[in-house]
Amino acid sequence: MIAFSNGDPMKNYAFVIALFMGLPTAAFACLWDRDTPTEEASGMPEVVAVVTGRFPRNPPLYYRMRLDRVTLHLESIPGDLIAYDDAGVACDRLGRNDDAISWMDKKRGELDKLDQSQPEVREHLYRYHANLGTFLVHRWIVQGADRARIDEVKSACDEIAKALEINPDAHYGREKYQLQAMRWIVDPPQTHTWQELPNFLDWSFQDIYGERTDPEEADQAVRGLVGLISLGNAWESIDVFHALNVALQRDSVGFSPGRDGGRNSLAYLAWLRCIELVDSGRGSFFPDSPQGESLKALLPQPGFVKAELLLDPTYRQLRSEADDWHAERLAFMSQRLEAGRHPDTDPSFWDGYTERPSPKLPSISVPDAYHAWRDRRETLFLVVVFGTPLLLLGCVAMAVRKRTTMAAETEPAKSRQSIESGQT
Repeated sequence: MIAFSNGDPMKNYAFVIALFMGLPTAAFACLWDRDTPTEEASGMPEVVAVVTGRFPRNPPLYYRMRLDRVTLHLESIPGDLIAYDDAGVACDRLGRNDDAISWMDKKRGELDKLDQSQPEVREHLYRYHANLGTFLVHRWIVQGADRARIDEVKSACDEIAKALEINPDAHYGREKYQLQAMRWIVDPPQTHTWQELPNFLDWSFQDIYGERTDPEEADQAVRGLVGLISLGNAWESIDVFHALNVALQRDSVGFSPGRDGGRNSLAYLAWLRCIELVDSGRGSFFPDSPQGESLKALLPQPGFVKAELLLDPTYRQLRSEADDWHAERLAFMSQRLEAGRHPDTDPSFWDGYTERPSPKLPSISVPDAYHAWRDRRETLFLVVVFGTPLLLLGCVAMAVRKRTTMAAETEPAKSRQSIESGQT
């Protein structure tokens, strides 16, 4: 039941207008970021590319050909350490996880023959531990993510930790956030109420101003998570995009932040990617987390007012364009790969490939789009409120006029009829 104010008719009038137009009568704690998506992406276009899927992913044949080549190469030159990485990653991409781990065992055998104090050898030790840890956790995931085998993830954590000891800053700190995610899987936080899905950064979505997070720290997290997606296997990970959402809301490095946080438009796009993944049947690694619509309800949406007016269609357009770009790239590669050509050995492999330019992001902000929508609604409201009575008055006037005209036309006829009756 709607309760109206007894004392102030103007309040009642304003409430009715707001109710009719669907306007928020209280926009408490909404994210009103006046920076446009274009401004927010300044300095980190890779975020938009990663969120929308516009980054290179190679077909299986690419990795099969590389694996065949380096396998043959290592038979004659077993000391070529980087070739073991190529072989291991190729097997991992092909889903041959045990073989990927086996290649790292072979690399370790070669490393043990060398002076491990040398910088070049230490770099390969870093790669060995980073790859082995990644292959171990990927195998656990591919084989069903059975928590009864969680010790495998613990072993993977140990390897990534060793890699970080050697080189903590590689890949924009990607391994740091990979390790956080893996430890979160091993030892998830205790939650007694399902208000939102926990994120492995352990940052609250309620802290929309990012007061408890240094912008530089948030920026590092964004770049590390982007690396996990583009260089790792996290393109279909709800948990990584969920963490990217909260990190982007706190990242204001390199641009002038809006009223309520960091790169909120980009955070909204990351949230839309989470929703897309849920709709495709993906789930979270958090124990006992729900699926489908119940999981969506636990993914906090950046609180823009009417963000769907601008960002939802923008995301759909960017995703569609990214899928087309990816398909064109794969078609170009596949034609040459099937002809026996490979970019590892053929310098002219990419000759003739034309990279289509990235689509532009909206140059209008969400608040501006909202105000434009509100202005249209206000205009419609005025037309309805004032135009309808005028239309009704016009209709009444026309009806009266028509009735008067008809009466005037029938009166002489009646008079003639009366005269004729009298003469008769």
